[in-house]
Amino acid sequence: MSPSSNGDAAILPFRVFIGYDPREDMAFEVCRHSLLKRSSIPLSISPILQPQLRSSGLYWRQRGPTESTDFSFTRFLTPFLAGFRGWALFIDCDFLYLADVSELVALIDPGCAVMCVKHDYAPKESTKMDGVVQTAYPRKNWSSMVLYNCGHPKNRALTPEVVSTQTGAHLHRFMWLDDDDIGEVPFAWNFLVGHNRVEPGDLETLPRAIHYTSGGPWFEEYKDCEFAELWLDELEEYEKEKEKEMKELPAEGI
Repeated sequence: MSPSSNGDAAILPFRVFIGYDPREDMAFEVCRHSLLKRSSIPLSISPILQPQLRSSGLYWRQRGPTESTDFSFTRFLTPFLAGFRGWALFIDCDFLYLADVSELVALIDPGCAVMCVKHDYAPKESTKMDGVVQTAYPRKNWSSMVLYNCGHPKNRALTPEVVSTQTGAHLHRFMWLDDDDIGEVPFAWNFLVGHNRVEPGDLETLPRAIHYTSGGPWFEEYKDCEFAELWLDELEEYEKEKEKEMKELPAEGI
């Protein structure tokens, strides 16, 4: 269905907010590239930049020892950044899209406040990425990819003050919502590397979006992880396109 409730807004780009961390800049670029390359609908993609939010007075939370990225909590500002209107998608930067995101948008249920993959995930390792602490908690990874109904009255609770002061449990477990407000999408749209499995002959288990949740091939220690070759192929394509753009810049300036 359309992410908007009226015909005029339906033609506007669908908004995607990607969590950004300077340690994972290339992951962000590849994620963005994979979205744009495969999308059949116009997208407006914005990084969520913690320093920018801090300088604007929109985020003042002191970073805690369990925050593995710059966007551990800023992700919950998505409805606010979207002006509390329409629908928007938040994703971590360590995603690789293999399918058209319009297929995910088509799953939107206007009766929900948020929609996500309801993982039952308990990490086995004690560290992840480049050595940061791995934490386990209920509903882990639910917040790593969320379709937000930004205009839903209950999501107005996600103000800069709440995101800057509420507990991690309150935010990551969606405790500002009732369970019935949380819609579900197939796990293929948040396919956790090392956790989810492709079942032979079952097309529903093929990943639509791969999530390198413990660390991806942009980190040396994860360069040979499952599905690493897909990310590296996307990186190579992105770099070739970037190189081509740079070569064309002087001609455009003449």
